[in-house]
Amino acid sequence: MPVKKFTPIKIKSDQPDTIFQTYKLELAKAIIAAIDYAVKYKRKRVEFANIIVRGMLVITLSVDYREFIDLLEKNIEYLIEFEEYEDCALAVKLKEKLSKLEY
Repeated sequence: MPVKKFTPIKIKSDQPDTIFQTYKLELAKAIIAAIDYAVKYKRKRVEFANIIVRGMLVITLSVDYREFIDLLEKNIEYLIEFEEYEDCALAVKLKEKLSKLEY
């Protein structure tokens, strides 16, 4: 099976100090999607977001396999808060799968 490339989300902002609050849902969904991709394609690290600050500075955010379960737990809470139950169900399945695997 050929490996398709994961496409990180792009966030543009002039106020980098509010990105994590303003885009909490988008980032949570991107994290879940990146972990799903990593598990499917056996990747240990996946870039999930590019943040463009004031049109010139690009910050790349990534997930690392050592943080997958913790990130899933934290982001499940955000997904419940925003009533994103499909993504929440995927996150729970991934967490269960990862807890059984030796990643």
